[in-house]
Amino acid sequence: MNRTLAPASPLTLPPAGHGLLLALGPHLRQLHPAVLEQAARLALAGPLRILDGGNCLDLYGLARQLRRLDPQVKLLLARIQVARTFTCYQTAALLAQLARAPAAESPLPTIILDLLSTFLDENVPLAERQRLLAGCLEDLQRLAVTVPVLVTARSVSQPGSEALLNLLCRHVDHLWVPPQPLPPPAQLRLFP
Repeated sequence: MNRTLAPASPLTLPPAGHGLLLALGPHLRQLHPAVLEQAARLALAGPLRILDGGNCLDLYGLARQLRRLDPQVKLLLARIQVARTFTCYQTAALLAQLARAPAAESPLPTIILDLLSTFLDENVPLAERQRLLAGCLEDLQRLAVTVPVLVTARSVSQPGSEALLNLLCRHVDHLWVPPQPLPPPAQLRLFP
């Protein structure tokens, strides 16, 4: 990994050719506002592809972000292609297809939501999941040469998840972690 973005900095996609950006948080709900804002800005600029690996795309939240930028929400939503994968095999096949698309098909800026969720299936051996994830990451790096690519992931405590997260972190070029929320103020005591 080349660069970690400061936690206080806003989530900003690097331009095409400048590598993969990973938005990493303990919970996806911490990442969603910033990711939806990026998705809305990309949709405002042109077509966009969103791959949802964890069934976590908030279309209502995305529509709200789009409405803040432009009143023609339906036109902007029509620019967004959404694909949902349920297994690590589907994720690998879809990313391979996107990365190997003919040059005549112009690739779209891509956001991958909760990439690791499909790789947490314990029915698939860990070595196979790691092999598939490594192939996916190579495909994403190939795609990131021509278009901006944002990947989101969350840290989970499940057997094999740490190895998968480490593999993902080794292959990304930029890391963004959301700022930590402030703790609630301490209750003042009436009596000492």
